Amino acid sequence: MDKIATLVLTLAYLQFALSFESRHVVFVIVSQPEPYHASVAARLKQDIQNQVLEIDKSEAKVHITHEEFPVPGGWTIIPLLRPLINKYKNTDVRWALFIEPHTAVRCRNLFKALDAADKQEDVMWIGYPLSDEEPTIIHHFAFYEDLEEEGGFVYPNFASGFAMRMQLVYSFLKQIEGGERKLEADFSIDPAFELAKLVYGGAHNPGPLLTPDLSFCVVSGDNCATYPRQFDICGSAIPEESIYFAVKTWSGFHSTRAKVVKKTWGKHVSNLLFYSDKPDPSLPAIETGVPNSKTGHCLKTIAILKHVVNTVRNMPHVKWIFLADDDTILGVHRLCEVLSCYRGGSDVTILGERYGYGYGKKETAAKGYDYITGGGGTAFSVRAAQLVSRCACGAGAPDDMALGACAAHRLNITLTHSPLFHQARPQDYSREVLARDRPVSFHRHSSPEPHRVYATWFQHDDMALKRRRTKDEL
Repeated sequence: MDKIATLVLTLAYLQFALSFESRHVVFVIVSQPEPYHASVAARLKQDIQNQVLEIDKSEAKVHITHEEFPVPGGWTIIPLLRPLINKYKNTDVRWALFIEPHTAVRCRNLFKALDAADKQEDVMWIGYPLSDEEPTIIHHFAFYEDLEEEGGFVYPNFASGFAMRMQLVYSFLKQIEGGERKLEADFSIDPAFELAKLVYGGAHNPGPLLTPDLSFCVVSGDNCATYPRQFDICGSAIPEESIYFAVKTWSGFHSTRAKVVKKTWGKHVSNLLFYSDKPDPSLPAIETGVPNSKTGHCLKTIAILKHVVNTVRNMPHVKWIFLADDDTILGVHRLCEVLSCYRGGSDVTILGERYGYGYGKKETAAKGYDYITGGGGTAFSVRAAQLVSRCACGAGAPDDMALGACAAHRLNITLTHSPLFHQARPQDYSREVLARDRPVSFHRHSSPEPHRVYATWFQHDDMALKRRRTKDEL
């Protein structure tokens, strides 16, 4: 009976293997050069290679993008398509799987999913479908009522990965390079959403819709082909005393937004100073010497960084500078956990939620750059803050964009993205995105009011941080 069962399983495997094999897919790990992220990507590559070797005794085609396709704005996907086609055109590769370093892959289940999709000629790309319940700032307030009859505008959950038929990659790239499908976005925020928008096109040139495939999971399960893994804690959380917290504000918000900071996350930190157009000892706030303006704030931000850098010269225990807006809602303990994976102090690290400028238009793509959007907060190693404080900018220049451009084009600093920092409110993100892992921050005061957001997402962990500090003092 055991021999018969083994024979049946072997025949079933051979039938499956002959229909879809590892040589038919290329794995694209959309990675970052920062050492922690690079190491995670390298481990994922090795894991995929080991699985494929066990399955069909062959070598998997796996690429870490920052090493093998180091094109500007590669994280937005479009710039990766040309090098991908150049390498695999006229080969037997049928599908490209795009994944993040923290995406777990189960190759047997993945090959089953791709085999099923491969047999349906009208299926051109697959992934876990996300959709917006209402227009949101992170998607440029776009909403597509014309797609409601077809199930609404869906886009893949990048953390779960998504697969595109190489036929689609080639035809899509040809349309872009031929001018039939235009890149029109100045800003890059959510690459999966923006890719779907470009693939779908308009009524005059529609493209194939994403085919939902729930084996691209949002949580681990037996039948999952992929799923997002949580982010590591690299040892113990760093001491909050090793972070200097600088908050941008102005006198009109001293009694409102600044007070919210003081009553929420601000009471859990040791080194906190507000920077304003007027001094206020009750916060405390000091004057930056830069008049308040409704837009830009670049001169103000540079003045803040200069002051902080000078201050921490006499604070050798401080390894990080965290720059926040007065409506940033922060989890202090979570920030300390996340920073345990990165190098502070004399290393050059700038961490936060990455946006891009210029990649979305053909004429500006080569001059595009990344920037850390300021609302979710930016973590600078002390050395990075020293370097960035020397940047020049105009009075009306947006501070986060100006610093990003300076970091890229003048200082040659590569910024590091973490999806745990959030430029917008919790309701601006899909439930699946927020369920992936515990966040570090949100931004903006609105409904629900900020005290409630803080209590829901961060208060419990920060209270534990306070209790541990009190115990240590005793």
